[in-house]
Amino acid sequence: GPELRELADRLGALTAGTALALNLLNGEGYLGVAGGFGTDTAAGLMGEADVVLVAGASLSPFTMRFGHLLGPDSTVIQIDAGLQPTHPRVDLFVSADAKTAASRLLTLLDGEAAAEGWRAEASRRLAEGPGHDPGSSETPDGRLDPRALATALDAVLPERRTVIQDGGHFIGWAPMYWNIPRPQDLVMVGTAFQSIGLGLASAVGAARALEDGRTLVLASGDGGFLMGLADLESLIGAARSAIVVIYNDAAYGAEIHQYGSQGLTEKPMLIPEVDFSGVARALGAEAAIIRTLADLSALQDWIDAGAQGTFVADCRITSSVRAPWLSEWMQASQAAKAAVAG
Repeated sequence: GPELRELADRLGALTAGTALALNLLNGEGYLGVAGGFGTDTAAGLMGEADVVLVAGASLSPFTMRFGHLLGPDSTVIQIDAGLQPTHPRVDLFVSADAKTAASRLLTLLDGEAAAEGWRAEASRRLAEGPGHDPGSSETPDGRLDPRALATALDAVLPERRTVIQDGGHFIGWAPMYWNIPRPQDLVMVGTAFQSIGLGLASAVGAARALEDGRTLVLASGDGGFLMGLADLESLIGAARSAIVVIYNDAAYGAEIHQYGSQGLTEKPMLIPEVDFSGVARALGAEAAIIRTLADLSALQDWIDAGAQGTFVADCRITSSVRAPWLSEWMQASQAAKAAVAG
């Protein structure tokens, strides 16, 4: 991180990171996440780059916005510990340790003055351009808009937070809307294993390993949470300070959006609404059902009282909001099918 940030400063370059390197290169000229969790304004700036230096990132389809992130004339240089490029867009590949390579590049820039013009332009456009959609206070079914909920939670959650994520439709809300202080403070276990139901078990391990003074925050959907429900008791016993946020839409949300939208019957994708707050209290946690943003006052009161133990926020969200990253993936998938059919 430090070597790459200094290299960017010397070049007057903009920086971005994958979701798993969130805020690693944070500083002047930082654009946030590269890929579906980023803003369109930031993606537009990335697409204008003449040269893109990629250190360690594999340039997955999600990072590359399914081929639309970088401009067609961008020169892509990849530094990686592997032996060959990880993406066909790479023009120049350097097999090296990222830290060592960045340090070597810095020595080559001794005496060179940085060009700051693009950073000033980027700052202006980022300030004027739209950020992440703040969501709405009203939805068709009267349930919470997950975007508005995520924004409100960011203001309530303790600043020193480490976030564990299960898999599901909700996975973008934390990287997009929450302040994640350090890259190691975001563990995306659902993404790593392409599965749901692993969040609670992972949170138990993270609670044991967490530094004193940090609060563990588990983000989960109701479907994945039910799959690992037995581990809730273990988390309550292990955690010094933990907050569980359940995006409860009474459904397997990703399936509703991917397959229900194509006309498949939604009945197998629905889940009878579970009162997770009641289950949590029975196991010894503090809990509340969150139907409105005002209901987050219960969580705020628990935090103000010292944030000791485990608090479960059973957040009743709408299925009417589709995450932009999922829309992007669905469009790319449909385009690929159309190309094969053609």
